[in-house]
Amino acid sequence: MIENRVLRGGHYAAEIEPADVYRARRRALQAHLGERGMAVLLGASDVRGYGDVGTFRQDPSFFYLTGVELPNAVLVLEREHETLFLPQRRPNIEAWTGPKFGPGPETASLLGFEQVLARETSEVVLEARRRPVPGFESRLASALSDGGELWVRFPTPSVGGPLNEELQLVENLRQRLPSFAVRDLTPILTLLRLRKQPGEVELLRRAVAATEAGMRAAAAAIRPGTTEGTVEGAAFAALRAAGAEGWAFPPIVGSGVAGCVLHYDANRGTLAEGELVVVDIGARYGYYCGDLTRTFPVSGRFSARQRELYDAVLAAYRAAVAVLRPGASIAEARQAAFASLEGSGVRGDDGALLGTFFIHGIGHFLGLEPHDVGGEAPTLAPGMVCTIEPGVYLPGEGVGIRIEDDYLITDHGAECLSAALPREAEEVEAMVRF
Repeated sequence: MIENRVLRGGHYAAEIEPADVYRARRRALQAHLGERGMAVLLGASDVRGYGDVGTFRQDPSFFYLTGVELPNAVLVLEREHETLFLPQRRPNIEAWTGPKFGPGPETASLLGFEQVLARETSEVVLEARRRPVPGFESRLASALSDGGELWVRFPTPSVGGPLNEELQLVENLRQRLPSFAVRDLTPILTLLRLRKQPGEVELLRRAVAATEAGMRAAAAAIRPGTTEGTVEGAAFAALRAAGAEGWAFPPIVGSGVAGCVLHYDANRGTLAEGELVVVDIGARYGYYCGDLTRTFPVSGRFSARQRELYDAVLAAYRAAVAVLRPGASIAEARQAAFASLEGSGVRGDDGALLGTFFIHGIGHFLGLEPHDVGGEAPTLAPGMVCTIEPGVYLPGEGVGIRIEDDYLITDHGAECLSAALPREAEEVEAMVRF
């Protein structure tokens, strides 16, 4: 039986943390605001109407601060106060998309907010007179009418392209209220999201475990003549059976030369005798993402040349992992992997050193997004989670090889969250045996 209050909250995530966890995160952000500061975050929009099909996914930072999966929501934070704005309920649409929480004190109590108000302007009848009730934008304009600081998320700097929705809101307000200052909320959110709290780590463990189940199922489906789509389908069935919501990103099952295309996701080819197949998949659990890659021999055994290349990539993987510790960086891990490939003695197309064919970074932070906030620059600290994924790609030989695992930075080093998934050549071969 589905609990009604859970379904009204969205019911997309496999698991959501308690309301006080999200409240504590909002308090941490509020501590960065000045006395006249006001932060505004817009949740993901959803314009589905009658009969439309699709799965809503909340904006990651909005979800991080609220745990709210409802579409078209707005969060407003001041130094001492917080307000969640929600659309009024629309029963006719809810018949298609499911019941949703609406504004009001019951919702505030159940979702853990100080108050939940209507996003739209409305009206009430008091003493036989109709009186307007301001919506989100009117209340925001009123609060900023005599100045203050408005904190919103700035997009990646760009000269061209449209403004994001939050900067468009700023532009609209500027036309009416020229006196307020605008501040970028992005660095604060990045700082908060980089280091995972215990509940986040547990959700990441479950996402990685579901991804591992998918990878094992994918390996069991591999054999000459099988389609890439069959392998993808086996992985998806397994991760869903493990409780995951679905894919964290479009899955990659690239055999032969398709394994040399970094973001190949057509998955329409047929696995051939003697080829390798790169399987790069991630499950999403509680909005958190797993991300693992293994490279399998379609015939069950690596050829001598494939084994030589595979062992070189595995050595580069180990060199990168050895760097992971507090105080290091992802960039240092990349440099260690590159040096290992360059010094391996193994050559690629036209006799070039193998580092020439390592054409992407060593990894990325992992969390509410597969490529989570942070980039390469941040100094690693306990609670951060990142991937390590060296690879070499030789289109002339039709060979792509990548090995990827997920690591939690600890007080004294790093823990492999996917340690149970084999990566040694003989163990990888054994996963495919049919």
